[in-house]
Amino acid sequence: MVRASYLQIYMEGINDLLRPDRVNLNIREDKKKGFYVDGLSEWVVRTPKDIYTLIKRGTSSRATAYTKANDVSSRSHAVFIIVVEQLTILENAKSNEDGEKSKQMRYGKLNLVDLAGSERLKITGATGQRLEECKKINQSLSCLGNVIEVLVENKPGSHIPYRDSKLTRM
Repeated sequence: MVRASYLQIYMEGINDLLRPDRVNLNIREDKKKGFYVDGLSEWVVRTPKDIYTLIKRGTSSRATAYTKANDVSSRSHAVFIIVVEQLTILENAKSNEDGEKSKQMRYGKLNLVDLAGSERLKITGATGQRLEECKKINQSLSCLGNVIEVLVENKPGSHIPYRDSKLTRM
């Protein structure tokens, strides 16, 4: 089974791009699933065309605005999530008390991330709401840079600050 979800991180809030009524969603952690977004819609997809349709639909809901640098500037980071699950019935394994064969579940998750670009105030001329968006975009990109820096250093016992931003936490 293949499922897909699409979200944006706008002003450090998580919004479902495929169900625009779902806003300010929370990141949760589960021992089996890892990090996930509580309340994020999931859509079963069967073909690449199904995936493209979801991307196209979600992108139309993404926060964009005019700046001096770009007519349609992304004001958010977007994450398209694909989850693949495979259930295998183990024919050679012993059956349980009810006569059912043993099963093996495999799970894979792929996050495709479209980052909003960092912004310089002199170039974009951001004021008001655009300025606040700019601050949040640059802050989360800075957090991402910090996480990457610690991972590249590869020093045992180093603190990885992935919880500093919703972008890095995901």
